[in-house]
Amino acid sequence: MSVYRITRFAASDMDKLAEAVESIRSELESLGADSIDIVSYGNGKGVTLAKYPDQATMDAAAAGANKAFGKMIELGIIDADSIHPHAGEVIKSF
Repeated sequence: MSVYRITRFAASDMDKLAEAVESIRSELESLGADSIDIVSYGNGKGVTLAKYPDQATMDAAAAGANKAFGKMIELGIIDADSIHPHAGEVIKSF
């Protein structure tokens, strides 16, 4: 069953975030996720939804995901104190 890493964050500029993420696209694609969506829900708040095929793949991707967030923090785009990761397993899909 699929698993998700859901990470809430605050970003100073979502357009800059989108550009910065595009610059590391190949690194993100190599993490083994089925999909990674970055969603803005207004007022500088966002969430990353990363879907993985299984827990082992998600665990193996953790260092790369942390590195990606680290780059965004280093660039001053994401506030380090705003990052709140959560993980869970799909119990039902529609």
